[in-house]
Amino acid sequence: MGNAHAASWGWSSSTPAETAATPPPVEAPPPVVPVEPLPPSSPVDATPVHSKTATNSVGTFEEIHKPCKDIALQPFEGLRFIVNKGLSSHFQAQHTVHLNNEGSSYRFGSTYVGTKQPSPTEAYPVMIGEMSNEGNLQAQFIHQVTSRFKAKCIAQTLGSKLQSVQVGGDVVFNDSTLSVVCADPDLLNGTGMLIVHYLQAITPKLSIGSELLYQRGAARQQAIASIAGRYKTENWQAAGTIAAGGMHASFYRKANENVQVGVELEASLKNKESVTTFAYQMDLPKMNLLFKGMLTSEWTIGSALEKRLQPLPITLNLTGTYNIKKDKVAVGIGAVLG
Repeated sequence: MGNAHAASWGWSSSTPAETAATPPPVEAPPPVVPVEPLPPSSPVDATPVHSKTATNSVGTFEEIHKPCKDIALQPFEGLRFIVNKGLSSHFQAQHTVHLNNEGSSYRFGSTYVGTKQPSPTEAYPVMIGEMSNEGNLQAQFIHQVTSRFKAKCIAQTLGSKLQSVQVGGDVVFNDSTLSVVCADPDLLNGTGMLIVHYLQAITPKLSIGSELLYQRGAARQQAIASIAGRYKTENWQAAGTIAAGGMHASFYRKANENVQVGVELEASLKNKESVTTFAYQMDLPKMNLLFKGMLTSEWTIGSALEKRLQPLPITLNLTGTYNIKKDKVAVGIGAVLG
């Protein structure tokens, strides 16, 4: 479905159950974690170029389940230390060290944000790159080309080999959004993947859309279609995506200014599996605390705590998960400097 398969722009966390629009794997690239432009709190010493951007209340097809994804727990295991360093008002570097039972890793990342500001919280173009100690690189480029068109490009390498390339963009109309993604195109061999998303507002609260995925490999080709709907109010929303391979449903509610809850159901007819996840997020701004928790139908419970140690530029992260069925515990301790 729009926000679950690896070729989409709304990269979501993986689950055992396949999503509705996920095709039988041919050569699916690994997931890429989306990176947003630098936060608006970053200083800007250059004069920004302001421009208007066409907006609507619909959003994109892959953002249908975004509220639940935003509050979902993202646990990690072991020790993790991140250092963010702003080299200028438009350039930022990041160092990440992660130690766990599976081994140690180091990643270096950088982010560049341009001076074109269509809104106070957005700036373009955005260029993000990250390289691991094994020499694997992933890079993203995002640019608001016109007031209605946003271009995106993602590339990944595995060592010295190019593993995947995805090029596409979003076209925003007054009450609808059209997105097109072309993944791993090979014009010489005639292979690749094309994904088209369309989301239309029927009323201010109700939106429906569809996705068409066409994949062509060396030996076969296939097309998969899915439909989706979303009903959204000021404090809650319900959304669902249905395809021949399964379904994805979510419900999100903002209880108050500090508490958010969500429930997701992902089912795959091919694997005959389904996973239901309940998640919550509690923000205590006066205490500089953020709590997250989850409970899944696979008998996994988890929680996370994020504490900002003001006035120091340090954020402490603690996560823990426990699978009752497998009797497995995973604990993560991390810190972010900068």
